[in-house]
Amino acid sequence: MFGPLKPAPHVDRLPPEMIDPVYRRLRRRVFIGIFTGYAAYYLVRNNLALAIPDILQEHPEYSKAALGMGLTGLSIAYGLSKFLMGSVSDKSNPKYFLPLGLLLSCAVMSVCGLAKAIYTSLVVVVALQTLNGWVQGMGWPPCGKSMVHWFSIRERGLTVSVWNVAHNLGGALVANLALAGVVLFGDWGAKFYFNAFVAASIAVVVCFLMRYTPQSCGMPPV
Repeated sequence: MFGPLKPAPHVDRLPPEMIDPVYRRLRRRVFIGIFTGYAAYYLVRNNLALAIPDILQEHPEYSKAALGMGLTGLSIAYGLSKFLMGSVSDKSNPKYFLPLGLLLSCAVMSVCGLAKAIYTSLVVVVALQTLNGWVQGMGWPPCGKSMVHWFSIRERGLTVSVWNVAHNLGGALVANLALAGVVLFGDWGAKFYFNAFVAASIAVVVCFLMRYTPQSCGMPPV
């Protein structure tokens, strides 16, 4: 998945009469994959902000500003990662790269919700949030790469515009899912691990939906 970009293994070209219907079908699947996958990244991004009131109740020795350092670390790491992960994504298969980053983010959020002992150390909290910001940067690059491979230049404006709704959808659902998790489990930690469970389930589906390039599926480049 990582390392130098290697030529795709030989795949027999599809018969001409099959190329158009298969192209259309796979493009829909790839788009659904990058749309839902990127939306799911937002389900496990800023969960700490939702849990700060609960953490302060159990740990009054902290302040909002102190816990906010975790969100600052997340934002800085996310910005750096989003830039650097672009070059890594160029050498990787987005079918695996996008869900991998999402699963790693889910793992970090699960720890934040299930292992409440971490909140006895502000350093650990900030470190975990910073790590989450770093793996969150693995979301956008494979989406951009997939759109370039599967949609022509004249289609990309509309494609990117529709895809960009994904972060609005994910951002709108994060608090609702967190609330549902708290109601289901009676535990404020569910603001982390319930969202992580939902996002991890989406990551598995995304892996099955996405494809590398048209050429890897026996079709000509877009």
